[in-house]
Amino acid sequence: MPRLFRHPVTIKGIRDGLVFLFDDQCPFEEILEDLREKLHSDQGQLLFGPIVRVTIQTGKRVLSDSQKEKVREVLGVFGNLLIQGFVSSIEGDTSHSKSASLLYKGTLRSGQRIEYDGDVTVVGDVNPGAQVLATGDIFVMGTLRGMAHAGCNGNQDAVIGAVYFQPTQLRIGNVISRSPDAASPMAPEVAEMEFAYLRNGQMAVDKLFNLSSIRPRK
Repeated sequence: MPRLFRHPVTIKGIRDGLVFLFDDQCPFEEILEDLREKLHSDQGQLLFGPIVRVTIQTGKRVLSDSQKEKVREVLGVFGNLLIQGFVSSIEGDTSHSKSASLLYKGTLRSGQRIEYDGDVTVVGDVNPGAQVLATGDIFVMGTLRGMAHAGCNGNQDAVIGAVYFQPTQLRIGNVISRSPDAASPMAPEVAEMEFAYLRNGQMAVDKLFNLSSIRPRK
């Protein structure tokens, strides 16, 4: 009988994004090579545009932390691909558990949206028309010009931090505000990261170095 050809990587679309299926019988380096080829082929053109959530299914293989990092580096070329988690069928494997935080590198442009169950850190700007929603905290290592909703599941203790606050809208829990009144424009050379939080049910802002005293870790 002819030998069936196995694809190291198969990409499938689902309602909530994409699933990348890794063949657990193929060497890991072959998987990386095939992943790069698929992402840069005509099929990869479908991956540009709005934020796409990606789940990595590894079959009976459990990836090490270094292997996961290599996968993240390959997908990191495409700024709109967000890895939601690594899923293995091995009993007792916990690699499928979501990370408590999401790190997004790049600028979020108008029409792009991040929604995550946990904390979100954006290393870049959030432009007008872009949205960041998190059940936990949100930190923007750049200028926040779009909409940020921390504690979107009702968490009143969540905070929103940014180097520059110029948001179209801020939300924490069920409280909605535009840029906090206490936020003042600052020259880039003297910029000091600030964070918004709820104080007696009202939006307030303070310097980031006061975060631990205002919102101490539990």
